[in-house]
Amino acid sequence: MTLCRLNYVNRRFSDLIQDPRLYTRLNIHFDSNPDKYIRDIFCYFTPRCKYLRQLDLTYQSNFDVKDFVKFIDNCGRNLTHLRLIGCRLIDSHALLKISEICKNLKELALGGCQVDNEDFSYLERLNGLEYLDISSTHIDTQHLCKILQKNQRMRELHLNGCLKNGLINVDAILVELGNSCRDLEVILLDLYRYKLTSRGINVLADFKNLRKVKFFPSIYIDDDDIDGLFRLLSSSQNLQEIYLDSISYDHHHLEFLAQCKNLKKLYLYYVHHYNYNYTPDKYSIILEQCPKLQEIYFLYCEFNNSDYSDNNDLVNQWKKRYPHVSIYIY
Repeated sequence: MTLCRLNYVNRRFSDLIQDPRLYTRLNIHFDSNPDKYIRDIFCYFTPRCKYLRQLDLTYQSNFDVKDFVKFIDNCGRNLTHLRLIGCRLIDSHALLKISEICKNLKELALGGCQVDNEDFSYLERLNGLEYLDISSTHIDTQHLCKILQKNQRMRELHLNGCLKNGLINVDAILVELGNSCRDLEVILLDLYRYKLTSRGINVLADFKNLRKVKFFPSIYIDDDDIDGLFRLLSSSQNLQEIYLDSISYDHHHLEFLAQCKNLKKLYLYYVHHYNYNYTPDKYSIILEQCPKLQEIYFLYCEFNNSDYSDNNDLVNQWKKRYPHVSIYIY
């Protein structure tokens, strides 16, 4: 039973549920609602959310930004987590108000918001961010670097999709992360039409707390830098999750992956071996030498092996040999 429904139990409950100390998290998730309905929700919760710490409006695209700004003005001073993923109506006015009011923000998710590049400058006023999702936005290198300089406790950064706009220099962003955000733990990169060079790879290798990397989709790396990438992965002993897409590799690259002793999840998308006759059973080295591995995914990978007429046969053999690992082939 929600707090709102307790209102109808009796007068005492009605009085109790108006205590602002009960309203520290507010999630508004609906498939579609007219802006008036969202406005009514904001109005209802405004007197109750004096101590609100987490607000999630993910994929709520039908509210009036003015109503959102008013709600933030009244209830946003204690916010530490704000998720606005897919809220396409978020604009400069909203970012300005967030930067003015939400000084305690640690997590900010703006993925998919149609914010102009220049408007991201307002986020430079924040200095406590530890998590930032700006995937599929139009931010450029200069503004992102300034945000990183001001938020040196950054631990998780999502850039997937935003590189399609042509405004991002991948190596420059990684260098800035190396200079300003030494405690980075998670990075998600969509390197669409952009190359990750040895310069960026060397910076990533210096992040000692790195536990999750996602290079997806379509990462472009020169053959000369492939070895460097896999050496990076093998040297990052805290890595627990690895996502790789559209990479050609050789057997010794799998040996590098097998050195990730804390690896728990491995996702391989469209990966191909240099040798067309390479047998997928060679992946066994990862299953054998990664004792903490829990899940491995092969999504649209090229398995050219005449010994296995059906990939299910191979999966079944692996499951018998490595019962502690969930193995998926798509």
